[in-house]
Amino acid sequence: MTQRETDLDRITTLLGQCLGRIDEQAYRLQCDEDGDDFVGDVLEQEAAMLQELVGTLVEANARIEYSDLNRVVVQSVRDCVAELGVPVVVSQVLAPDLPRIACGPGQLAFAVQRAVMLALARADESGDIRVTTRREGEQVVFELESHGRGRDRHLHERTATLCEFVAGLDGHCRIDCDDQGSLLIALELPAALAIDDR
Repeated sequence: MTQRETDLDRITTLLGQCLGRIDEQAYRLQCDEDGDDFVGDVLEQEAAMLQELVGTLVEANARIEYSDLNRVVVQSVRDCVAELGVPVVVSQVLAPDLPRIACGPGQLAFAVQRAVMLALARADESGDIRVTTRREGEQVVFELESHGRGRDRHLHERTATLCEFVAGLDGHCRIDCDDQGSLLIALELPAALAIDDR
């Protein structure tokens, strides 16, 4: 990995963490009955703008066409958990020998970090999440599960920009949440070989 790629990964990590903090504050304001709705709306808009800027930065600077999902997942989870500063139990089941993802590592890191921050924000007091990677045909799948505090009525808005970003990578983002607060985020991304064979 070159110094430029290392710097890009570091910038992407820092901006992703910043976005996570903005999103969490917006969520807290929305949940606070005495909170100022205008401030919450402004924070949501700023978070969306920051995510768009990060996506543009990553796209403009990415020089590598393929990424190692497991490496990105391990680093992103570690960075996001460290950012929280509270105990979190992470269970990981990472499939060996996954094909590379058809996007730059900065782009992939941004999507994974955003998903991890959303899952950690929903985690209950036990502070545990489950991370899984696997291959499904020509897709490589990254899944996160966490258990929270009931249905999040703002979940769709909070995940919309992540879904749009993943769609820009020719992938698909699936979000499921039940009334007990269990959250599943699945990123389905094209394997590099699938793109090469077109």
